[in-house]
Amino acid sequence: MMTDPILSMVDTLYVGQLGATSTTMISTTKTAVTATASSFRSSSIPLAALGACTSIFHLAFQCVKGTTATTASLISGASVRDGQTQQHSDEKGTTQHSETTIIAQTSMQQAFITGTAIALFLLLFGPNCLNAMGVPTSSSSLLFSSALTYLNHRAVAAPAVVLLTASEGIYRGFGDLITPWKVSAVIAGLNLILDPFCMFRKQDSNGSGVIGLGMGIKGAAVATSVSQVCGALLYGTLLLRRGVLRSNHNGDSIPHISWKQIKQIVTRKSNESAELKQKKKEIAATILRANAAMITKQGSLLLGWAYATSRATRMGHSIVAAHQMGLSIWMLFSYALDGISVAAQVLMAREYEELRMVENTEKSAGQQKKVLSLSIYMMTASLIQGLMMSAAILLLYELKPSFILTNDPAVRNNLLKLFPHLSAQMTLVSATLVAEALTIGGGRFKWLAFGTAVSSLVAMVRLRMSNNLIEIWSGGIVSLFLGRFITALLAVFDINGFVRKRKALSVEGEAI
Repeated sequence: MMTDPILSMVDTLYVGQLGATSTTMISTTKTAVTATASSFRSSSIPLAALGACTSIFHLAFQCVKGTTATTASLISGASVRDGQTQQHSDEKGTTQHSETTIIAQTSMQQAFITGTAIALFLLLFGPNCLNAMGVPTSSSSLLFSSALTYLNHRAVAAPAVVLLTASEGIYRGFGDLITPWKVSAVIAGLNLILDPFCMFRKQDSNGSGVIGLGMGIKGAAVATSVSQVCGALLYGTLLLRRGVLRSNHNGDSIPHISWKQIKQIVTRKSNESAELKQKKKEIAATILRANAAMITKQGSLLLGWAYATSRATRMGHSIVAAHQMGLSIWMLFSYALDGISVAAQVLMAREYEELRMVENTEKSAGQQKKVLSLSIYMMTASLIQGLMMSAAILLLYELKPSFILTNDPAVRNNLLKLFPHLSAQMTLVSATLVAEALTIGGGRFKWLAFGTAVSSLVAMVRLRMSNNLIEIWSGGIVSLFLGRFITALLAVFDINGFVRKRKALSVEGEAI
């Protein structure tokens, strides 16, 4: 989950140097220097373009980030059921199809379709999206041309981005957090290398040639897209080797596919039994319902973020540039909180599935105590973690390292004023993320969808009344997370039986 904010941070750091770099590297005559300086003036224009595009991509991609949580929760619960099914199958001498495999295959298929739809939408309606972000769509606007270039070149990687979210959810569901971390490190490292190579052009140490492509902000988009596509291919290879994406699921080698099997796939004919086909349809419907609730939740959340950026854009280039840098720093630290959230979600999904399976038996009371103990432990850990992150941001504020600050004085000043507010929010953010993770683990997807939608509306009202960058963050953003925290906490209480009386449970964990 840290891949996207890290890529955004890397882009932000390099794009923040475009103003100075463009003036010194491209221009060799006085006339050229004057023209370049008047075009860029500072790094605020490319940063402002990046800020508007980042919010659009957050809205487009982050709204499907919920599929990571959905897939992880369903895979984790299915692995418990598969264990019971396998035990019964061994006793009867029969063979059962793995539910985790069906969920993984269905999630990857839906991810590719969704990613393709997002790519087409952004390519067709990119100017409209930028206009909604407060970027004037004038053909002579340097801000618009820079933003549209970045938007178009990153949009083509949309299918890869959504496949990354689904793949990470599969590994999370199996309790494997190391593999996603490794893949994220590969993607981030590749982007860190490709960004300066694609964006800048300079002479080599011998003075005999030039290094880099010199594509400017377009290079940042190309580097990010290539990194994301490579990450998706790496995930696909690993999942095939693990045997997750194939039905026989009994080894680590990639199975041989015959011409007959290919023909069956193309003609949509197979040897599957009616029972298996019905099972696949039910699982696909479950995933669609859960994803719909999570997309509603994430869409509402990102709509609030996008509106915040839109307000900042209308306040001026230096304001939205500082907002973009502050958002990148905030996202990086907030995703660093994700480790405990992932653990909370996976553990709750397993414990709650065990509770569902022993419902109305003598083991029910003991399992309910385990669920309650897990809830208390994780919420306590979230508060400790949040305080640590708040202290880390304050330390960063005191040190004021040059690598996170732009060369534009106005942007730098606004960003430094924002730091204390970023620090103060980390404890609330940590508690919110863990409470939501427990809620997802317990299958309360609809709670999050409703709560986030209402919180986003309240936050947008507060944002509309904001007159400066500080009010955007201390008013609108805080309102957004406070509402999410209250809703998620109520859902955790419901999981533990304090809100509604426990009844029979469906596969998704909702009382029926």
